[in-house]
Amino acid sequence: MQKTIRAASLALGAFALAAFSTGAQAAWTFSNDSAGDGSITGSYPAFQINGSDNGSGYDTAWYTETFASATTLTFTWQYASLDASGTVWDSAGYILGDTQTQLSIDSWPDVGSSGTVTVSVAAGQVFGFYVDSVDSTGGAGYLAINQDLVLPSAPPPPPPPAIPEPQTPVLMLAGLAALFAAARRRSAADE
Repeated sequence: MQKTIRAASLALGAFALAAFSTGAQAAWTFSNDSAGDGSITGSYPAFQINGSDNGSGYDTAWYTETFASATTLTFTWQYASLDASGTVWDSAGYILGDTQTQLSIDSWPDVGSSGTVTVSVAAGQVFGFYVDSVDSTGGAGYLAINQDLVLPSAPPPPPPPAIPEPQTPVLMLAGLAALFAAARRRSAADE
């Protein structure tokens, strides 16, 4: 009986250790590397990184994790940039260790790209995603992982100019008539 309990507790301990080892990744962490206003919506495995657009200069928004054990990840991605100068100003991709791999295609404004990628991550290796912003102005870049891309709606158009009230033209004409009358009196007095 004691051997059975000992064997069961050892098996349970080994199972717990194995479960802890495979799931012992550090939490996914989001950061900006300068004063950018990049942000994230959602969390791994379905999220979107929104690049910087606050005029802070060069900034990269990162979403990374260090993996405790080797794994293979497959993900779908969608990318778009609202930068008026095109997507070359707001590139996006993934990082594996010290190597960045750009997923976005350098192109004209309003040209998006998408795909599916499989990556092998070694134990102890950092893996994650990024959105660069060269100048953090002109519109941000957006990278969606395992979900549909959600772009911000366009800002509302400026309000139309105010229409003058009906009495404004009448008052203006009255003022012009008064000036004309004063000029006429002055010219009559000069004769």
